[in-house]
Amino acid sequence: MGRRKIFICMTDLDYGNRLARYLTSQYNSGIEVELLTGWGDKADVREEDIALSDDPKKLENLKCQTILFVKTPEEKGKNKIFMFRSREEIYIDLLELTGTKEGYKENCPPKESGILVVFAPEGGDEKTLLALKRAGELSRNNRVLYISLCGFPISFDPSWIEESGGDINPFLGISELMLRAEDEDFGQELENMVFPLGKIWTITPVSHYKDLLDFSLEDICKFMRGLKAQSMFEAVVLELGQIFEYTLDLMTYADQILIPKGTGILAAVRRNVLQRYCSMEGKPELWEKMTFEETDFSIPRKKEEVLRFIGGEVDNV
Repeated sequence: MGRRKIFICMTDLDYGNRLARYLTSQYNSGIEVELLTGWGDKADVREEDIALSDDPKKLENLKCQTILFVKTPEEKGKNKIFMFRSREEIYIDLLELTGTKEGYKENCPPKESGILVVFAPEGGDEKTLLALKRAGELSRNNRVLYISLCGFPISFDPSWIEESGGDINPFLGISELMLRAEDEDFGQELENMVFPLGKIWTITPVSHYKDLLDFSLEDICKFMRGLKAQSMFEAVVLELGQIFEYTLDLMTYADQILIPKGTGILAAVRRNVLQRYCSMEGKPELWEKMTFEETDFSIPRKKEEVLRFIGGEVDNV
């Protein structure tokens, strides 16, 4: 059975929001979670999907499997889950009822090593903040490199770098590393170009969006092979912006793909288009690597708030 979509439509929106965040945080490749405020605009519910609610009226006339959240243990039964208990117990019951236990990974944390690609088809602050937040989290136990391959990358103020004890070389960065000769020592070149930023490390991004168009498929593959082979960093968080010609080819080298999860019908349409692109390009396995994550943190207004992400603090700002 492939990935199943779970729709959550609770009368208590705060409870539904907390449940959706928890289910998403389990990194279960067998499920995808979406929080709804109502069914009025929902036209893409399929038979294999799952609908959760604490209101039986909201579950009427749905063709998919439905699960009712009940308020007393005595009401628990077929397709009913007692809601006032630990999220872990609810999650286990949910997997049992939906037959998706095979994909269950108990309290699975973010992958601690390898290449994590953070991607959003429409760009935006959420993607960058999610990449920085994940890099900061991973830096608690790992040496982490953050790379931006966006046409409109974040260029950090030199004063931020100085506070971290780093030194930017504006002439050495992604473009030079991408276009290096095959026989050059990738690890040595990388070491010469990176600089610290908070508790993570980074590298000067492309200076112009057209640089991304100049990279060939061979350049991209050589670059990603170099990142996988280098030993300077245990984890690499690579941020991608809008899709370009070789985006999916680049993603094949990722150990994990993380995507900010938008809400509403248009976000669902974009996800369907992305899944179709993976299939059209002969890379359906990429879709199975993708995890859609809620981004409920506020947009930072000050330098200190951004550095809180980079510093590895996990609390929302």
